[in-house]
Amino acid sequence: MFLHWIDQHRDELLRFAAGLVATPSPNLPGDERAVVAVILAEMNRLGLSGADIAAKEPNRPNVIFRLRGRRPGSVPVLRGHSDTKPVGDASQWQTDPFQPVFNDGKLYGLGSTDMKGAVAAMIYATAALRECEADLVGDLLLVINADEERSMKFGSEFLAKDYGLHADVALLGEPSGIDGPEFEFLHLLSRGISCFRIRMFGTQMHSSLTDRLPSLNTNIKLAEVLKRMNRELRLTFSPHPLCTAPTVNLAVRIDGGVGYGVCPGVAEFQTDIRTLPGMTRSQLEVDVERFLDAMRKDDPGLRVELEFEQPPLDWIPPTEVPADHLLVAALLIAAEQVLGWRPRLSAFPGGTDASKFQVLAGIPTIPSFGPGWLRLAHGPNECVGTEAITMPAAMSRRYECGIMPGSKCVCSLEVARSMSGNAVRTCPSGSRSSGTLTTAIRKSEAAAVASSVEFRMFADMFQSSFFTLKETTRYLHQFARPVPTQPF
Repeated sequence: MFLHWIDQHRDELLRFAAGLVATPSPNLPGDERAVVAVILAEMNRLGLSGADIAAKEPNRPNVIFRLRGRRPGSVPVLRGHSDTKPVGDASQWQTDPFQPVFNDGKLYGLGSTDMKGAVAAMIYATAALRECEADLVGDLLLVINADEERSMKFGSEFLAKDYGLHADVALLGEPSGIDGPEFEFLHLLSRGISCFRIRMFGTQMHSSLTDRLPSLNTNIKLAEVLKRMNRELRLTFSPHPLCTAPTVNLAVRIDGGVGYGVCPGVAEFQTDIRTLPGMTRSQLEVDVERFLDAMRKDDPGLRVELEFEQPPLDWIPPTEVPADHLLVAALLIAAEQVLGWRPRLSAFPGGTDASKFQVLAGIPTIPSFGPGWLRLAHGPNECVGTEAITMPAAMSRRYECGIMPGSKCVCSLEVARSMSGNAVRTCPSGSRSSGTLTTAIRKSEAAAVASSVEFRMFADMFQSSFFTLKETTRYLHQFARPVPTQPF
């Protein structure tokens, strides 16, 4: 019945997905009202009426819809964000960023991969579950929040702190492909981010006198500091089984000087660091200041200072869901049934709304499992592909696990073995946070047996979502025009 409903509403689904891409919602400046209006109109048309609109400020609306279950049970969240990064240099785009374009199995447009395709699919999956009167155990929450791409304070932070969002587990549909197929990874860890500036001071003066009077060109000094920092900065951290080290991005922006005729007197560069569990802001500050002190010792005339950005950009903490969580097993089984393979467990390289939903609201949050490639997000010619999720019809059938209360589930036992095997291959000996291979198998099996009804509901629900994502990307070409192929 679910597949029949999707087939009947296929064209509508695709027009909606294209319409989201065509509705600008760049952040900065940050205003999701137009795209939320499109979302609400479609949800109301699909019978998903009564959504709650919550906003810290009027131009930053968040959509919360509750699909009531037939019986009490766990409450999962399907979550997407409605904002995108700005266009950037429009000359680098081969097409209009706000015109949905399809070519060679890919949909092009701003937000296509991050993450309006996933938002459309989640909404239609929820509508299908409602129309087909799915036997849901527990409510399903659909959350489309604002402000993921900038500060999060108008979106996930507001929902977690002020709105009071409550649920048992959440899935973020962020793009989970990197350099392989879409759905390449099931990301259990979301790295944090810390943003700061290194500022230097020199001598602002008439540039015609720099060879006759004492002067210090701050831009040259910045280059010296930056070059040495790239070689010598050492951070304090412990390698994680899913990600061995933080990522340091020096000089993501550089500012300095006035222009012709003026010797630069102030210069600075901005840096972001993608952090691991166990790292802290205070220790990071110690590490950076230790490096700067070494520079000051070698160059007594150097005037340099460290300034962290204002919250929350100064420190967005990393989050993690353990590999033996019930949702992980359900997602792996549903993925294998629909995609034909089990994604590898990994760490999402960037920061996500998981930092707010999990840390502030206490909701265990899978930070990324959705269509698209992260490497194409935030850049020109962003696109989401179709080939990797265009599966045979057999892969779209309803998942039947056959778990009965009090019985053992071979499926979840095999998933546990797969998860543990993946951990052993990729993790340093003895460092796996969820324990040994045997412990992981026992935990996963016990969880599936003890919570068999919820497990079945998770698996069925997420398989439905996968099918919707597949159908969205498979047929989107009916509503878009060709462009030259971009190789990958």
